[in-house]
Amino acid sequence: MSAGESKIDPSGPEAEASSEAAERTASEEPAPADSAEGADAVEPQGEESEATEPAPSSAKEPTCTEIESPPSRIVTVARSLLLAGTIGAMAALAVNFAAASDWLVEFLKDNQLETDQRMSLVYWALTGAGLGAVLTGAALLVALRRRWSLHDIERILWFSSPLILLPTLPLFLEFRAWHGRHLHLLGLVLLVAVTLEVLATRALRSVPERLARGYGWLRERVPGMLRRHGPLAVVLCGALFYAVFMSFYTLRWHFKLQTHVFDLAINNNLMFGGLKGVFMESPVVFANDPQRYLAAHAKYGCYLFLPIYALYPKAETLIVLQSTLLGFGALPLFAFARRHISAWAAAGLALAYLCYYPMHGANFYEVKWVPVASFFLLSVIWAADAKRWVLLGIAFTWTLLLREDMPIALAVVGVFLLLTGHRPRAGLTMALVATAWFFFIRFFVMEQAGSWWFPKMYKKLWAPGEPGFGSVIKTLLSNPPFVFDTILKQSKVVYLLHLLVPIVFLPARRWYLWAAFIPGFILTLMTTSYKPPTMFSFQYVMYWTPFVFVAAALAISALQRTEAGLARARGAVAAVLFASAVLTYNYGAFTARPKTLKSGYSTINFEFTEKERERYANLQELMKLIPPDASVAATERVGAHLSSRKVMHSMRSGPHGADYIVAWSRQLNLSKTKPRFRRVLERGEYGVVERLGDLALLQRGHDTSGNAKLMKDWRL
Repeated sequence: MSAGESKIDPSGPEAEASSEAAERTASEEPAPADSAEGADAVEPQGEESEATEPAPSSAKEPTCTEIESPPSRIVTVARSLLLAGTIGAMAALAVNFAAASDWLVEFLKDNQLETDQRMSLVYWALTGAGLGAVLTGAALLVALRRRWSLHDIERILWFSSPLILLPTLPLFLEFRAWHGRHLHLLGLVLLVAVTLEVLATRALRSVPERLARGYGWLRERVPGMLRRHGPLAVVLCGALFYAVFMSFYTLRWHFKLQTHVFDLAINNNLMFGGLKGVFMESPVVFANDPQRYLAAHAKYGCYLFLPIYALYPKAETLIVLQSTLLGFGALPLFAFARRHISAWAAAGLALAYLCYYPMHGANFYEVKWVPVASFFLLSVIWAADAKRWVLLGIAFTWTLLLREDMPIALAVVGVFLLLTGHRPRAGLTMALVATAWFFFIRFFVMEQAGSWWFPKMYKKLWAPGEPGFGSVIKTLLSNPPFVFDTILKQSKVVYLLHLLVPIVFLPARRWYLWAAFIPGFILTLMTTSYKPPTMFSFQYVMYWTPFVFVAAALAISALQRTEAGLARARGAVAAVLFASAVLTYNYGAFTARPKTLKSGYSTINFEFTEKERERYANLQELMKLIPPDASVAATERVGAHLSSRKVMHSMRSGPHGADYIVAWSRQLNLSKTKPRFRRVLERGEYGVVERLGDLALLQRGHDTSGNAKLMKDWRL
């Protein structure tokens, strides 16, 4: 084991002593030289090092000429027959489930099945078990007569043991059975994934010698460039696919008029204002006092994207930017992970990240700076680990400035690096700077700008008579039992299942990796009076995502340093890939099935209907009638398309003297939109300029002759 590894694992050397995997790693990896910063991180473990390792085995296997003692024969025969029978039974059930057409959904949901069919399943399972046992029994008899080792047969069966889980595949692929039944599927996937991890580990320790030699022979013929760069190429292709796929469908979601004033229009208007030299002012949120927006959020880092945004200053640019950065977050994650685990294992973890369905929901939910920040946060973690100090400084600063709460995440990273001794100086610097910036921006700059409702998310943790974030900190420090009693709710346990089942709870298996849960705990689980932070379909999951995947890489690294470590690590990666694939198939975006992916309060429909295309074309026509520098007020789901202007208001709060109003008849019931829209029509302040379908354009001071008909048609 290298010095770099020991620095990031506070469990101590005694936990790693006498480990075959640790000894093997120590002999194969040169220990980096010490520096003032501490020991170097683990060197990348590519597949070249794995190719020289024999398949792990739990014990020395007897040769073909050895004859087992009678007790050993009995044990081997019993285990072999049990394994063979189980594999046969499960294979028979898998065939039946795969062939099922009309009864599997109700069978899974309500246990509805005709008696004859149910008994048929039982008979098939018994037949499969009997056939497997008979075939294996015959093989054992032949081995006894020819004086072959019975252990070889048992070894083959253990290698085949993951086939026991075959029946779960058709069950999990029947997505109709799991629609809207997240908790049912999460529990089952966790159980099967953990079982797969155990069986895969045992299978990898029982690879038949001929198969291992054949695998080695094939690997030697793989071009060296492919062995060296294959994992990176896979991750890069996955990141590109994610960026293109998500950009296409999130843009389509926008064109379907499913994005909102809160928050896409807000963030786009902030960016457009930055192009005009106006920073951190939002007439969308605070129509009469735009400078007060700083009381809500401090998003200075968003203006670092202005050179990109200036190329096409529209909301669409931000949509593509968010999807691209989320996808390419797989690259710093891969770069970090491959320093601690094998390159292919790191690639598998990066692919699981791209399949992470809570992140898919966050990606579709407007444009938020917390998901965008995850790319830079992952870059910070990799750069600190790799001692890329310049890149660390850039990524750290960008993350720090993107939102007022991101310093909390950076401070946790810094403290972890300090306390583990992995990068103590860098960690101390990061922790001090992030903490100082957080208190300065949150309790001085933002407090000076005014008040906003966000502290009310923690209202039940306020000390009596002391509202605000400061009161929450006092309660947390002075009365932890009260805090835990207040925040522990069933809905939050379910929320954690959504976050951790796709990675098979790997970060929770090492106590020191619980540090990965701290930012999410503070920023989501501690909320008491607002539901979205603990719903898996909102952007708040990105307070967890970078950390749990980095922690998963370290958990796999820790497994490598245990007995049979390489097999255990590969088994864990297999379990993560399995769980991620099943869950993203049922609840993620990549299948593009209607009403599969949940984002915010909506379920995503990927189809772009003719009616939606016509409505979007109508909106484009109305927008052409509005001068670029005119002020506009808009209803909720058209506002984002009109927000690339200096002054834009939400009809939630009224027109506020805007030059134009754009309204959609289906979006008048939100908040106080309808009475305010009706009032401007009745008073004659605005007149109808144009109506296209269920959209209308009004102008201040325009002829009001069309107002009465609009009010009648829209039932105002």
